[in-house]
Amino acid sequence: MRPVRTSFSWVSTSWVAGLLLAGSAAAAAAQTARPVPGPVVPPPEFQAALAAGTRAVDGRPGPSYWQNQAQYRLEATLDPAAGIVTGQVLIRYENRSPDTLDELVLHLHQNLHAPGVVRNEPQEVTGGVILRDVLVDGRPLEEILDLGDDDAGYRVEGTILRIRLDRPVNSGSRVEVEVDWENRLPQNGAGRMGHSDREMYFLAYWFPRMAVYDDLRGWDAEPYLGGAEFYDGFADYEASLTVPGGWTVMATGELLNPAQVLSPVSLERLEVAVASDTVVTVATPDELTSGSVTAEGASLTWRFRATGVRDFSWTTSNVQQWDATSARVSDRDGDGVQDRVAIHSFWRPDRAPLWRDQARFGKHAIEHHSRYTGFPYPWPHMTSVEGTDIIGGGMEFPMLTLIGGYRDRVSQDLYNVTSHELAHMWIPMVVGTNEKRHAWMDEGSTTFLENESRYQYWPGTDAHGGERETYLTSVRARAEEPLMRHGDHYEAGGYGVASYSKPSTLLVTLRSLLGEDVFRRAYRAFIQDWAFRHPTPWDFFNTFEREAARELDWFWASFYYETWHLDQAVGGVEAGPYGSVIRIEDRGFAPMPATVRIELEGGSVLEREIPVERWLSGAAVVELRIPAAAGGVARVEIDPDGLFPDADRSNNRWEARTP
Repeated sequence: MRPVRTSFSWVSTSWVAGLLLAGSAAAAAAQTARPVPGPVVPPPEFQAALAAGTRAVDGRPGPSYWQNQAQYRLEATLDPAAGIVTGQVLIRYENRSPDTLDELVLHLHQNLHAPGVVRNEPQEVTGGVILRDVLVDGRPLEEILDLGDDDAGYRVEGTILRIRLDRPVNSGSRVEVEVDWENRLPQNGAGRMGHSDREMYFLAYWFPRMAVYDDLRGWDAEPYLGGAEFYDGFADYEASLTVPGGWTVMATGELLNPAQVLSPVSLERLEVAVASDTVVTVATPDELTSGSVTAEGASLTWRFRATGVRDFSWTTSNVQQWDATSARVSDRDGDGVQDRVAIHSFWRPDRAPLWRDQARFGKHAIEHHSRYTGFPYPWPHMTSVEGTDIIGGGMEFPMLTLIGGYRDRVSQDLYNVTSHELAHMWIPMVVGTNEKRHAWMDEGSTTFLENESRYQYWPGTDAHGGERETYLTSVRARAEEPLMRHGDHYEAGGYGVASYSKPSTLLVTLRSLLGEDVFRRAYRAFIQDWAFRHPTPWDFFNTFEREAARELDWFWASFYYETWHLDQAVGGVEAGPYGSVIRIEDRGFAPMPATVRIELEGGSVLEREIPVERWLSGAAVVELRIPAAAGGVARVEIDPDGLFPDADRSNNRWEARTP
């Protein structure tokens, strides 16, 4: 990738026919040239990061790469009957950047539900986050509505909390922020969190959390509008979560006090489950009703610890069945022994009967994804929570996912969404992409990984083919929007194709273009290089170019920046005294090498390759000549193995007419 600025070049102004998806052969034949994609030009902030050494031109983190660090101590109490959570958070924030920080920026995501807050879709209004106290290094701050650069205080701007400091945080220094708050939880929090009949709760993006300060933009804190998702920093958490007795709790991290919150019977079952390859029921709804699942007490405090995660979420219920098993992953700690990951499933049999297989689905997905990525699942557990009335599909958080009941669907649908949400544990939970700015990086990668697992779990399925057709349907309808668009800026319908089906299809295309070995090496290198860091699209592009040892700007520019599509066609075959001339036309704008299979009248088969460089030279037509001695041409097909996402495959074939 060349970090120089230049525009797309056109070899000829005779390009109108190239706009046709499946236009007439005459129109396509009139096309004498095609647009040529120019180099990818990273934005100024990325080029500045290269110059500063925080990122490298080969796609790796640079020698000067840094991340600020946060440690959270959370204490929270949930009143399930009222739906109110009260909490206190102490944040120890270390400035590892080379900059001096005059302000701190935090997210108050639950202010999406405050009255008058800007959002891009209707939401339940609960009052949002009520701040009781805000302190910095033990000094209480006042809210100042017209907060200026010379003031010390805080101001709430929608879902953003800004704190102006009277003592700057120098490079290498630390600061402590304390916030006491209260929040009435929505029943449905943008389809990502909430409660169901006040008998189960899933708490997500529920506490004041530091925004990311990175090497690209400094504070990258954009408001949460309910659509595009999150950009979070990695941090350590200790949490104390108090709920009524008889309510089970599971959260991001390791449960530190199981003997204080679970009954001996539950502890015994859990011990068996986390070492088992079969599903063990830890608690039934009837047992929860009888009070035999948890320890005694009017209320219980569950304590968790998590290290190096980008968020902290939790779930609690007094009715959900608890199933558990374990997944086998490769040795993570170097002791030579295969490791296990606890797999939990919380669900209601009367609401979600398909969930009887959910723990088994989770086990398979974690094992598959660990193998395929070459990066074994790094945490102690993975938990799925049934969220009927809250969510239709699924939503991911470190070690937890919330998924709908899928009552009126089939088991395959539930497995597919489970595999998808668990694939998010790699991107963005390990590889910390900016979901808000570049949703395709996590959703596309996750859809690709989900589809790979579906081929294994449901033999005979055409998972990648289905995604390709979804993408191409959008192409044919001229409804595409660019992948590189900000997640909050898509028109209706454009987000899904640009974030899920198209980037997943492009990974399959890359694999076909580069070959399995090169693709797998680049795919795994990107995950390994950027584990627990924050990559950008240009790091992704550079990683693949490094491993492929070739420039791919034509690919990134055509498919990621533009909405150009592929449409190669057999324009015709002309027979003459000196042989046959096969006309191969490129009717779309997106260049791609072409494999042409030629069947001759005598039964022999030839294959010819048209390298992408022919199209990059500006050609819109390439002629292949078959000498008369070889015999007449009976059939011609472009891309006979269906490797590339051609928008109109009906013009990929030509057959001689029979007399």
